[in-house]
Order: sequence, then structure tokens, then C-alpha cells
Amino acid sequence: MFDEAMPIDDLQSEAGFKSECQPDKKIKVEDLFRFKRGLGDYRVSLIAMLIALFFLITFFTHAGWQGRKLPDELGAYLGHQIGLLELEGRVTRFGRILKQSWVIPMLCLLLLVPTALWNYHQSRKVHLWRQRFQLPTNASYEFAKYFAALEYVLYFIAYTIVVPIFGYLLSTVVLGSFLTFRLGYRSWVWILRSLATSLAIVLVFRTLLQIKTPGSIWLYDQLPNAMRSFMLTYF
Repeated sequence: MFDEAMPIDDLQSEAGFKSECQPDKKIKVEDLFRFKRGLGDYRVSLIAMLIALFFLITFFTHAGWQGRKLPDELGAYLGHQIGLLELEGRVTRFGRILKQSWVIPMLCLLLLVPTALWNYHQSRKVHLWRQRFQLPTNASYEFAKYFAALEYVLYFIAYTIVVPIFGYLLSTVVLGSFLTFRLGYRSWVWILRSLATSLAIVLVFRTLLQIKTPGSIWLYDQLPNAMRSFMLTYF
């Protein structure tokens, strides 16, 4: 910076300029994967544990196990379902139990519930340690960041509502351009890049891969029949 651009006196000029901004830290690859519990971790861990316990409590109702009568020879039944035993000449197929709708959710709960309980226990230990040494425990900043992220969830919900009205092409291009502008990339170069990227997404997922979209789109219904069929097929 030039001297004439510095509105400071001669004494401060001799001492040098000191910025109030924190210097940028060098980012190491190992720091990207380093786990650290923040102030909001205890509350989030509590919420995650309650959700996991709720799934566990309501599992038998939604899986169809409530009021279900188990076979008398439960061990033989499970052995046949797993594929280890034959019952009355029935063909044994290894892993046939995996085809039942309740098995995968149960396996997920066997992993989710202990993990949520252990994570809450460890988070509570850190929270009590902070309280013991009178360290900050206010998580308002962290929760404000969580709520701020909901803004983009609302964008996605609005996108799913708009697609049946204006079609996949126009909705994707508008959303991609808007998100680029919203994130602060507002030069013409970035606007053109967002348009090109959004169009490429449409060409790959809709034109080439033929990902299904709503069969009736209001905007396309206003077009002539030939154009309407073309847009519904490729865009």
C-alpha cells in the first residue's frame, strides 16, 4: 500500500501497519479428516440418539412384527431362512431372509442405535468437562448454522414443486444459475459457467440417461403436439 493511502500519523507509520484480520492458516490434508467436537455437538448427539431410539421403539409396529406369532421351532425356522437347513423338502437358498422387507431396517438399527448411544455418551463427557472448567457451552452459533443450511433445503423443495410446472430443463437451469449467484459468484463468467453446467446436467441425466420426470408438465402442454413429445422425451 502507498504511504499517501494510509491515514495514520508518523508514529504509527514507523511501527508498521497491523491488521485486525486473522492471518490465513495453511490447510493440511490431515486436518480435513480430523474429528473435533464443537459446542453444538452435545445437542446434536442428543437429538440423534432420540431419533435412533424412536426408530427402535416403532420398528416392530412398522415392520409388521407386532402381534406376530413365531414358529414353535424358531431355531430351525431361522436356519431355513438363512439357508442352512431344509424343512420338509423345501429348497434351501442361502440368504433368502434378506428378501424380507424388515431385515435391512433391522440391520441398520443394529448399527445405528449403539453408535448413537456411544456418540451421545462421548459427547456428554466433553460437555461435562467444559462445564467443570467453566468453558463456553453456548451452542447458539452452531445451531444458527444448522438453521441457515435449511435455506438450501427449501430451494430443493421448491425445485421439486416447479419441475412439474416448467419442466426439468428450465427448472434446472434457473436453479443452477440462482445457486451460483446466491453463493456469491456473480460475475458474467460464473453466470455463463453455471448455465453451461446446468445444461450439461440436463443433457446427461435427461437426454442421454433418460431419467424419468413427470409425464405431464404444464409448460410443455402449451406447445404443439410434436414439440411437446420431443420436450417430454429429451428435456
